[in-house]
Parts: sequence; C-alpha cells; structure tokens
Amino acid sequence: MLRDKDRAGIYVADDDTARAMFQAGPAAGFNVYRIDLSQAHSAQELHRIFGKALHFPEWYGNNWDALADSLTDMSWNEADGYLLILQRSEVLAKNSPDAHETLLQVLADTVAAWREQGLAFWILFVGDFPSLPSVSVTH
Repeated sequence: MLRDKDRAGIYVADDDTARAMFQAGPAAGFNVYRIDLSQAHSAQELHRIFGKALHFPEWYGNNWDALADSLTDMSWNEADGYLLILQRSEVLAKNSPDAHETLLQVLADTVAAWREQGLAFWILFVGDFPSLPSVSVTH
C-alpha cells in the first residue's frame, strides 16, 4: 500500500493505522517522520517544528515557499517514498486557521509533485478531521 503513489495523499488516520504505517515505512524504503504539532500555535512555530523534525538544510528560510521547496526536494534525505505523521495539528487549526489551510495546500502540492516523479508521499493527520478522507490498514 505505501508504495502506491496514486493512492498516496493527505488522510486522517487513527492511532493504530498511523502506528502500523510508521512501522511498515522503513521496510518499504520510506523515510518516516512523526511530527508533534502541539506547539505550533502560529505559522512561525510550524516552520520551526517542520525544519527541525525533517532535518531541513541550513538554507531553509522558515516561510511557506521554503517549506514547499524543502518538501519537494528531499535530496539531503533521499528515499523510495515519504510518510509524515502529523499529530496534534488541531492546535494550529484553532490558533491560526489561515496557516493550517496554507499548510494543507502546501502538502497537497507536495504529494502531487512527488507523484509526478513516481514516488509516494503520504501525509497522515492523526485526530479528528472530518474534512479529510480517512485511511486504514487492515490487520
């Protein structure tokens, strides 16, 4: 399932699904990141958290364009695919809804860019996001 670039996208997942995909990722050649966004009360904090969690290069500019550029060029951390598990993003959605919407757009563009390159890029939001499709792993 992870390698399916056409199925890869932005989803909401429960804890069990996120855990199963997190565990399956390395065996599939994926770089897997679990990112806690509980301290992302603003876009500035979000950029800091992403930069640190994804080990962005020093040139990372802590802005939306730099985030988009970094997510679509992971040359410093190449893999057969990528999985981001985002936890507690409701904090950003509540405190900075515009930043949350911009994040969703940047992530959608990221998924599309990697799909064009033939790689799967999965983003799982763990929590309650009725606006996102859900994904689950059959045990």
